[in-house]
Parts: sequence; structure tokens; C-alpha cells
Amino acid sequence: MKALIVDDERHVREAIRLLVPWQQFGIETVLEADDGTTGMAMIRAERPALVFTDMMMPVMGGDKLMEWMAEHAPESKIIVISGHDTFDFVRTALKFGGMDYILKPIDAEQLTSAVERAVSSWRSEDASRSRARGQDIELNQLKPLYTEQLLAALMKGTGSAQEFAMAMKPFGMRYGAAADGGGAGAVGGVGTAGGGTGASTSAASETMIRTAVVELSSTPPAVADKFGSSGRDLFAYAVANIVNEMLRNRGAGHAFRHHAGAEQEIVLLFWDSCVDVPGLLVECNDALFVALKARLAIGVGLPVAFPSGLTASYRQARTALMQRNLLQTGKCIHCFDAGSAVSAESALFFSPYEERVRYAVQSGSPDNIRRALQLWFDALDQRTRLTPENLLLWQREFQLAAAIWEGGRNVVEADIPYSREGSSSLPVDAGGAFQYAAWKEAFVREACEIGTRLNAVSERGSTIRDIAAHIEKFAHEDLTLQSISDKFHLSREYISRKFKQELNQNVSDFITACRINRAKILLASAHLKITQVAEMSGFQDEKYFSKVFKKLMDCTPSEFRKRQYGME
Repeated sequence: MKALIVDDERHVREAIRLLVPWQQFGIETVLEADDGTTGMAMIRAERPALVFTDMMMPVMGGDKLMEWMAEHAPESKIIVISGHDTFDFVRTALKFGGMDYILKPIDAEQLTSAVERAVSSWRSEDASRSRARGQDIELNQLKPLYTEQLLAALMKGTGSAQEFAMAMKPFGMRYGAAADGGGAGAVGGVGTAGGGTGASTSAASETMIRTAVVELSSTPPAVADKFGSSGRDLFAYAVANIVNEMLRNRGAGHAFRHHAGAEQEIVLLFWDSCVDVPGLLVECNDALFVALKARLAIGVGLPVAFPSGLTASYRQARTALMQRNLLQTGKCIHCFDAGSAVSAESALFFSPYEERVRYAVQSGSPDNIRRALQLWFDALDQRTRLTPENLLLWQREFQLAAAIWEGGRNVVEADIPYSREGSSSLPVDAGGAFQYAAWKEAFVREACEIGTRLNAVSERGSTIRDIAAHIEKFAHEDLTLQSISDKFHLSREYISRKFKQELNQNVSDFITACRINRAKILLASAHLKITQVAEMSGFQDEKYFSKVFKKLMDCTPSEFRKRQYGME
């Protein structure tokens, strides 16, 4: 993702560069232009996702640039950075799609929030554009989003089976009267046009289906990453398309993208009762491995009547996935068996080991943490069966314990947030085999990070005050949030957030105030010109210095010198 800063004032461009946590938002390239004409050329060449623009610039102002962008680069998100809050400028920004209008001097938190909103909006629209591109390659011009919504509604018990069957008819699904040979009966067996008996039609035309679920959340990252910034979404399209090609060739069923909470998965419906579903899924997985270099776990439900049994078959497929034995290698297709016992082994929880692990974490010693967790791992190693259901339970137990540990030490906000990614995500290799050692190592790593945070808290009690003292001493130098971050070994985001909490002031405002205080002292020296005072106070531009000084002191530097020290 790229961003472009268009402003004729160099120090404003530098301020935006320093204040925005670019990597946090996935922005890899930050470009600059000093007027609207140059900015227009760069937008044509680079197509940035985000554009910051001033309103008043030489050659071409921000208003003309935004008007041009509305026609030629509507996908780019615009944030206006201006020293003027006139109604006409604000109205122009709104008219041509500006997402935020920020006044100078720039507030770091306001700027970061604006970037967050703009990036979120751009990504949402980019995902829609990606979906649109994916739809173009669908066979028979079928719109996936439409059929996915129909299926989701059916599984909730609110959709129309007739509407769904009509959409699936080109792919071999026969339902209701159509399954009886296309007679006059209504789809779904609800009555007949010729006065026949509805009950008999329903019994004769009942359609049997079988559901399977392809798990995407445990896709090896190296595979998903090949699809770029919208990797998971495009990967899901690729899986659905590959599977659909095989199903359509047999007229056996169809694959749909589906969201289970925050996770995305592929749901397969089979309506050919003669097809060997497990065997066909093995062929599909082989095709996925050839095309994408990954084998995926697939759960299969029992045959049921459509549409009444659809939700039950889907839940069975999900259950088969969640209760599969991860220690059993070489098996990717997992069929639900209502008669089999899940496991004869007794339940094993993290809680009996929590106290020992907590003391180790509080010590901050990686060796102590590893030894404490190893006792739990040893108990897990004795089990003959590990399921995703087990892992999800243990992950939630660990997260709850970690929240209690950190809350007990008054850790309100952590610099390195505890990982709460997809709960069903599992470390697997390209063949789909569960990487048990990697899963355990992730627990060790998380516990060590928590220990580091806990032990850093006591050392940071006075850090913000130390930073404030450092700023007061060196405000006249080339002081930036990044240089402060480097000196105190804290993230810029942490410093900005804590500074506001403890001193009720933004870092940038504090630096400016310190520089103005220094300037007030220097103005007492009659031999120093205003330009020299500005430079010695940390301002590289006299005009900007005078503007800031007047805003804070309600008078110009010259007026202050005359009023305070009686000098012309």
C-alpha cells in the first residue's frame, strides 16, 4: 500500500511522515509532492491508496487536485491537512470525497485516527474490488456472493429453498417438482398446479444432500501470503473455483464461501446421491495440492433431506473437523460418525498448571517459563488424541489466565498485545499435518512476551516524566517522536498514548510549547534576529515559527519582544 503527501511546506510533510505509524497500517511506500500538479502526476503513476493534501498551494491547490481525483482516482482516500478552517474549504473537501479535515498544527492522535479510518475504508472497498474480479472468472456467470447469501440464509432457516434451487439448477441440482421430471408441481413439493395432493408430491420429490466443510483458517501462512494483501479472501476464491471445477464436471454439487464467525471456510453441497463423497473429496484435495501446494482438512456430514436437514449436516461436518485427531497424520477427510465415541480419555485442563506457570511468567525468566510449561506439555504428550476442540479450550484458558496475570499487575494497556487471532487457526505444514511442536512453542513465546511486559512495568513508572525532561532539555534540536522512541527503547505508539494519559498533552504539542518557551527567553537578546531566534528554538522556518508563536501567545514574536522587553 502506498501513501502520498502533497504540501508545499517541507516541515509539514516531515511531520506527517514522523507522526503516522505507517507499518502498523501496512503502508510500505510514502511519497511526497510540493504542489497539486506534481501530486497529480504521482497519483497517475503510483495509484496511492491514501493522499494527504493541503488546500492552499502554488501552481495547483488541494481543491483542484481533489476535483481531479474524484474523476480519475476515486479509489484513493483523501485526508486534508490545512491551516485554514473556512467553510468553503471544508465544503470542497466533503464534496470531493475528503474523509477528514485536520487543522495545522497537526495533532498526532487525530492524524492517526484519520489514517486508521481511511485505510479501513480503502481495504473494505479493495476487498469488494477483489471479490468483483473473482466473480468475473466464475463459470456460467454465476455470482458467488448471491449464492453464498442464499446458502447462509438457508442454514439459518430463513432462506428460500426454491430460489436457491433455481440458482443451482444449471449445476445439476434437482429439487421439488423439478426432480419429478419437470411436472406442473410447485418447487419444494408445496401443492401442484393441477390440483394434485401436496403431501404426495413432497414425499415423491424430496431431495437428499450431503454437506462438507473445507477448513481455511489453518492454511499454511506461506501459501496464503502468495495471494498478497487480500490473501485469505483470494485464497478462498481459488479453493472454491478449483473444487467447483471438479464438482461441475460431474454435476455432483457446488462449493460456496461461508463465514463462521470471524473465520472463512468453504461449504460443499453434494446433491448426487450416487457419488462417492469421501473419494471425490480426496481427488479435490489432490487438485488443491497440485495448484496451491496445500492439503486442507475437510469435514463431512451425513446425508439429509433438503432443506430441512441442511443445518444439521453442516454442524456434523463442523463437528467432524473440531473432533478430528490431530495426531493422526496423512488423513485430511473426516466423516461424522454419530455412533462413535469421541474419546475415552479424561478431560485435561490448563488450570492445574496455572499457578506454577504464573510464578514463572512473573519471574520474567524464559528458562523458568519453559520449564513450567513443560510439565503441562508432558501431560499432553501422554494423550493419544488431540483435537482442535481441545486446543481451543486450552487456548481460551491460557488467555483468561494471562488477562488475570496482567490485570493483577495494573497493566492497563500492553505494548505487545496478546495474540488473539482466529481461534481455530492451527500450525500445519503444506501436507496439512498438525505441527505439534510449533503449537507448543507458540505458548512458550506468548508466555515469555507476557513476562517481559510484566517486568517492564515497574521500570516504566517514571519513564514519561523522564521523556518530558528530555524534551525540555533538547527541544531546540531535531527532536522527533522517532528519536525519542529510539533513545528510550519504547514504541512511538506507546509514548504517544502514555504521554497523553499522564501529562494530558500530545507529544508534538509539548515539544512545540518547549520551543516557544525557549524562544521567549531568546527574544530578550536584542542582537538576535527573529530568524535566528526561530532556528535556535528548533524551528527551521521563520514564517511557521511566527504562526505558531502567535497562535500560542496571541501576538507575534516582534510584538512580544516589544511588549515584554521594550525592544523594537
